[in-house]
Amino acid sequence: MNVEREQRKQIFRVLEYIEEHVEDSLSLEKLAGISTYSPFHFQRIFKSIVGETPAAYVKRFRLENAAHRLIYESYIPITQIAMLCGFSSLSYFTYSFQSYFKTSPKNWREGAYLQQFPREYEDSKKSKQVRNPSKEKEENAPYNEFKWLDLSKIRIETFPNSATIKGHHFGMYTSGVSEAWEEVHKWCESRNLIDSHTLFLGVPRNNPYITPPDKCRYDCHITISESIADSIASDDTSKFVGGKHVVYEFDEPVDYSERNLIIDCYSELYSYWLPRSGFKYLSNPVEVIEIQQDGDTLKRESKIKAIALAIEPK
Repeated sequence: MNVEREQRKQIFRVLEYIEEHVEDSLSLEKLAGISTYSPFHFQRIFKSIVGETPAAYVKRFRLENAAHRLIYESYIPITQIAMLCGFSSLSYFTYSFQSYFKTSPKNWREGAYLQQFPREYEDSKKSKQVRNPSKEKEENAPYNEFKWLDLSKIRIETFPNSATIKGHHFGMYTSGVSEAWEEVHKWCESRNLIDSHTLFLGVPRNNPYITPPDKCRYDCHITISESIADSIASDDTSKFVGGKHVVYEFDEPVDYSERNLIIDCYSELYSYWLPRSGFKYLSNPVEVIEIQQDGDTLKRESKIKAIALAIEPK
């Protein structure tokens, strides 16, 4: 058994549990039980892989999740967002948010986030407060403010629910992700799990304008058929939740080193397309990946073919 791989698998299982149960009590004992390690060993292994203690990670994740929702879910009251993100009281949430982001949740929602974001979200209170008649007219015109996206290429597509083999990357999105894809791709290829129907779906789990780059997470999903999944140990398989997505495909696949371009494209989808679309976002964005073998070497080259957001009607 590869001990390091097994430890990472257990810790990432815990990270997923935290995301899915952010409203619940997440004690050290509960999280250690999910990992199958004792609390002492779990805390040591968690910190060595994640770079912070489980308690610090949980608090940071809750605050960053709240910060994202305050911007893009303006219809949800601040008190409710605090509860949805696992805070027991509004006062504790406000104190914690102020300590971490150096501003109050109310000010953040009303425009303080712009100190970290390149674009204003059209549905934010800030945008309504500063808008003037000429700006209003300009924003009500047909889409013409996009620097990166060609809106004629945006489409709505339904992704299937899929069994997958999943790899993980922890750290900056500009480097290291290709190596994670290469590792999981080789694992699947050596077991003949890849065919013409296989999809490579990347899931950035964090907003890099909110989460420190070295704390960001990225999932690498390689889809497999259900029949094949039944023959593989359950610990080695995962699930990709499909559903309706807005998709933007690039003319040429984009390298991970060009992350700033990708972020600009996401910003335009979130900030301009989404508020006017009649949809709301549901979850983390998805990236459709192209993987090619580099000549006669064993090295794989991965690039981003398209980006997508999971959506549903408002």
